[in-house]
Amino acid sequence: MQPTQLRFTDQTPFVPTPTDWTRWKGHKRKIFDFMQDGNWHSRDEIVEHVGTKQFTGRISELRAMGYVIECNRTSETGGTTYRIKEYVGTSTTNPNHCPTCSCK
Repeated sequence: MQPTQLRFTDQTPFVPTPTDWTRWKGHKRKIFDFMQDGNWHSRDEIVEHVGTKQFTGRISELRAMGYVIECNRTSETGGTTYRIKEYVGTSTTNPNHCPTCSCK
């Protein structure tokens, strides 16, 4: 059996198909739909749109799919904003924290 070689050149942004929308239920779908505009969204805005405070796991799933999702600490009391910056095609998940994060 020949080994499979993957090419990561000429990548295009991931656009969910109807099949993806069927598989993506609930929070993951709501987060992607809300954040795909590329604008910064506060934690409170995401919670309000998605309907749960437990959304960071879905952010991690989108990063694992290849999205660069930046986060930015906006206050000393934990205010955070997030945005989908781009799709790179390979996981952007860092086991310690997100690689593009500025909320140190």
